[in-house]
Amino acid sequence: MLRSLCALITLSLLMTAPTFAAEGLKLNQIQILGSHNSYRPVPNATVQANMDSLPNHAGQGLEYGHPDILTQLNLGIRQIEFDPYADKAGGLYVAPYARTDPNYATMAAPGLKVLHIPVLDYRSQCLTLRACLTVIADWSRAHPDHDAIILFINTKEEPVKDPRVTTPEFYTEADLAEIDADARDILGALHLITPDVIRGSYKSLRDGVMAGHWPLAADAKGKVMLVLDSNPRIADLYRKGHPSLEGRVMFGLYGENEAEAAVFNIQDPRPEAAHITQLVKQGFFVRSRADANTTEARTRDLKRFETAVEAGAQVISTDYYDGAPDPYGFKFVVRMKDGFKQANPLFR
Repeated sequence: MLRSLCALITLSLLMTAPTFAAEGLKLNQIQILGSHNSYRPVPNATVQANMDSLPNHAGQGLEYGHPDILTQLNLGIRQIEFDPYADKAGGLYVAPYARTDPNYATMAAPGLKVLHIPVLDYRSQCLTLRACLTVIADWSRAHPDHDAIILFINTKEEPVKDPRVTTPEFYTEADLAEIDADARDILGALHLITPDVIRGSYKSLRDGVMAGHWPLAADAKGKVMLVLDSNPRIADLYRKGHPSLEGRVMFGLYGENEAEAAVFNIQDPRPEAAHITQLVKQGFFVRSRADANTTEARTRDLKRFETAVEAGAQVISTDYYDGAPDPYGFKFVVRMKDGFKQANPLFR
């Protein structure tokens, strides 16, 4: 009797849980919960002291952190953010690691480094972009039926106004080509959702997007989509010689009337809710944030998250999902109907 009851409950849950395959929803017709600065662990004593030393109490906005990337993926997070800095010669971001530190050699070698703020907020779950992509690739191969993972690659080159902080290098075409090559090499070209896939036979990427040429969520299982989250200079450099991002791995952030338009990063949904809805209904892909700088967490305010959901943003990032650490005792959690995903209300 008990076994039958358990089976009935399990069947009921399966029937009521969101099943994107059964609903025939496309990748742009669902909503997923992501993590912001996914690579950043909870600050240790050294980093916390650095944060506390920032002027105007800016460090309070950095009182969050994440478990390792594998844990996030196992929990259900399907949007991850990495912040790589260019480091062509190597060693630019080796401080404050001592020579005896096991991470010193990695930071001294050439290659893109992933961290938040050089010198001050330097700790990372994966020190190089290649290492970060390898974590994603290994997990993906071990879970081939996973829902599509969206990776935001937030290229950093803006200097921080603090004399302690290393001045970043500017990105070059070679750096961007390195990201593309690493993604193909590590993640596997056949496992990538690229601009060429969405453009298809349409004249431009924008045309493909507006025609709804996104894959079904079910067909996107086991795949990864990368977005270049950059300033306009880097975005222009990335599309140079690649109209509609032809041959590129990553989508980028471009004006909605440009041939490369596909993805938008609208940080605060509250003043832009109508615009987000308009973009999503046109076929575009929008990422927004449920919280920022610990503001919503301190007051347990879900309005920003609810606005993003109602507006139809497909990716909503947070620092406070189920399973995220809460060392500061905010007791603030952002959840979707399935915890980490749900059907987009604009397509029900």
